[in-house]
Amino acid sequence: MPGVRDYPQQLDRPVRDVQAYLSSQGGVRPYAFAAADFEALPLGRDPAPPFEFVNEVPDTELPAELGAAFGEGVLARLRAWSYHGVLPYALRVRLRRAHWREGQSTETGFAAAGQQAVREFSDCFHDGSGPRRLVVGRPGARQHATGEVSAIRDVHVRLVKPTVCGHFAIATADFEPLPADGELLFEFALELSEERLPLDLAEAFERGLREELYAAGDGRLPVRAFRVRLHDARWSAVDSNEMIFQAAGRKAAAEALRRSHEGGGLGTAGR
Repeated sequence: MPGVRDYPQQLDRPVRDVQAYLSSQGGVRPYAFAAADFEALPLGRDPAPPFEFVNEVPDTELPAELGAAFGEGVLARLRAWSYHGVLPYALRVRLRRAHWREGQSTETGFAAAGQQAVREFSDCFHDGSGPRRLVVGRPGARQHATGEVSAIRDVHVRLVKPTVCGHFAIATADFEPLPADGELLFEFALELSEERLPLDLAEAFERGLREELYAAGDGRLPVRAFRVRLHDARWSAVDSNEMIFQAAGRKAAAEALRRSHEGGGLGTAGR
């Protein structure tokens, strides 16, 4: 992987249909779905930094302010990764598809979707893989076989090492199978307020879930299509961080898959 002094990096191929999905299940986050293409942008263009955002979704399908918020979220994440003001990638981002819901979608939610999409694109860029599919094109279009599986309740993860700084994450989640004839391949339902678990830690837990469920499949589709409800967690202002909660998400997904293969039962992952 190139170092930050090699910024901005250029794509050797476009990355198409990068999806971001925020579920309003759980009542904590707003609803947002967006799919975007990430394309190479030639260096040496003005103005710097080399970034363009194009919203191709008509206003009749998505309010313009929500589309603009998605682009602002993309740029905010790129700026967070910048080095001496230079963005990590020379990009044109095209918003191709989006869904919103009256009363459930906000600009903040679409900005978060933009940040989620950039993270997914970055994984694809550095791994040479295709983007993970979160939503299929239409109901009933899900092709992969997941088999029959019951809901897996109270998957408990405890990653605590009192003698190791930055190692504290406790979480409990339910894994519910998504309908086989539906559009969703993965859904994260956050049921904890910001006071109970900071949003950045909850979203890191979500990233860990996705990584494990999709890695166990073919990389682009999950081995099981789950709605994951995060309903309990503990964190430390000193020893909790995104990295350890992402690891907790991976542990929880691995434990849920183990229990689904073995027919359920209670289980605890990690110590």
